[in-house]
Amino acid sequence: MDLPDDLASAVRKSWSESTQPLSVLQGTDSPISTPRGTPKSSGRGSIPTSMDEPTVDYQLLKHHYAISDDGRRPSMQEDLMDVLQEMEFSNEQRPQAMRRGSIEEVSKIRQWLNPRSSFSGVSKNEPSAESTGATKCWVTMIETQNDFLPILVLNYSLKKSSSRYKLIVLYTEQSATVASRLQDHGVEILRVSDIAPILVSSENLMGTADSQLSRWTMLFPFVSLANDYELVCYLSPRALVLSNIDELLESDAVAAEIDNETCVLLSNHMGTRPTIMVLRPNKEIDACIREYMTVYLNAQNNGKWAKLQAADGSSVLRELFEDSWGLVATDFCHSGPGHVQPNAKIVECNTTQPWDCSYNDEASLLWRRAWSELT
Repeated sequence: MDLPDDLASAVRKSWSESTQPLSVLQGTDSPISTPRGTPKSSGRGSIPTSMDEPTVDYQLLKHHYAISDDGRRPSMQEDLMDVLQEMEFSNEQRPQAMRRGSIEEVSKIRQWLNPRSSFSGVSKNEPSAESTGATKCWVTMIETQNDFLPILVLNYSLKKSSSRYKLIVLYTEQSATVASRLQDHGVEILRVSDIAPILVSSENLMGTADSQLSRWTMLFPFVSLANDYELVCYLSPRALVLSNIDELLESDAVAAEIDNETCVLLSNHMGTRPTIMVLRPNKEIDACIREYMTVYLNAQNNGKWAKLQAADGSSVLRELFEDSWGLVATDFCHSGPGHVQPNAKIVECNTTQPWDCSYNDEASLLWRRAWSELT
């Protein structure tokens, strides 16, 4: 059938136009959603939905990013070309997208996607923290009555490594005597409020707290320093710093990684009482923990109170933030007996009494050497 030239042109034009609104074609990929054309992950780890389909998801924090190999956003024309290529009739296999593998690359991508988003960590458009390090610090807690000497040695090792940041020791009423002795030796201390599971019932509106407070010390940095510090790093009271570790507080990659949405903390392991924990305290995380520790008695959650009786601070952190928990390199810290690797920067004694000469593991020997230098 022959059509006039102008009518044929109009028909061809209508065929070439997208059935989608222009606003949809120009939409941008969200940093917290799966980009168009990206297969969704079915769980933890990068598992493609099909053995024959390539995957382009970056799974460090269960987020997906669409980015070209040269680091620029694909244009609308390139997006359209991708759609056309997906409709190709040939059997030629498309190249698989490269997978990114470092914290630095992830932080650059987040900053590029949205410079002022909370997913960028600290925006470059915001005022920078003062070089004095007043918004960053090391923290530790008095966990036992034996922690006086270990914390003295920890503070000494930080100063010997020329750290730019001070150590703050958190304590409660139960450990006030040890805290007072530390203060007499020039160590900065900070009184914190007790935290423990609270059972609230209709008969007792004020709630009844679990008195075993020593089990919850791992929660203190999250609920006691909210909005007081930009970034803090918890160190075990029995840790010994072998060389400068200021990178934990100064690294742009670490600061960008902890955004309190996709990543809440970094540590050396996810077990009971890590040697280090890097976190960004804020009111939202504080409220999340306190709400979890509050049990409202009814038929649905009676079991939660029993569960908390067998829990501790570390298990609460795993329960709430397991999917938002990152890890530092395994050789950064050494804990317990065994050979200390040459590149380890922190060691942790496996005993609450490292001055006891009956412990001859390398960590205890290093601790006693530092103690002899201090005294």
